[in-house]
Amino acid sequence: MLNLNSKRLTFERYSDKDLAHVIDLVSDPFMMKFIGNGHTKDEQYAIRLIERMMEQYRNFDDYGLHKLIHRQTGDFIGHAGLVAQVIDDTFEIELGYWIKRAYWGQGYGFEAAQALAKYADEEMWLHRYISAIQVGNEGSKKIALKNGMQLEKLIEMDGKKVEIYVKLNSFEEDPTEAL
Repeated sequence: MLNLNSKRLTFERYSDKDLAHVIDLVSDPFMMKFIGNGHTKDEQYAIRLIERMMEQYRNFDDYGLHKLIHRQTGDFIGHAGLVAQVIDDTFEIELGYWIKRAYWGQGYGFEAAQALAKYADEEMWLHRYISAIQVGNEGSKKIALKNGMQLEKLIEMDGKKVEIYVKLNSFEEDPTEAL
């Protein structure tokens, strides 16, 4: 189970009791502008999203979106995680985050992304992970670049142009592990 905290955030698994939080995110047109096809979603979508995350927890343990809880106030401020995706017919791990509009511009997106990148690099030893960022989402692009990711390619997803930022890691193998 992902056990991750940052200075201001705690990452927690979703449960079926979190439907109101997810509806709050997916029904906000400003939040959804750069997610999927850019349209708000309904309760059924929110239910399926929670089910997908719970399935990722079962199948991939640390992977999946996790609630972001403000450590001091206990407020739900969004979600973030390392999510299994298929991009251009290739299995990828995406570092993604959604921050509620009330918390934009306060560094929470970068804080969550930085904590996930450190976890991916130092705990999971991922050799590669990506962020899929729609063209025009300058805030997320800045976070990806600040987090050491580089633009790899431009693709189309859900009728939208999406930039794929990638973090490549090379790890030296410990020769004593082979013994």
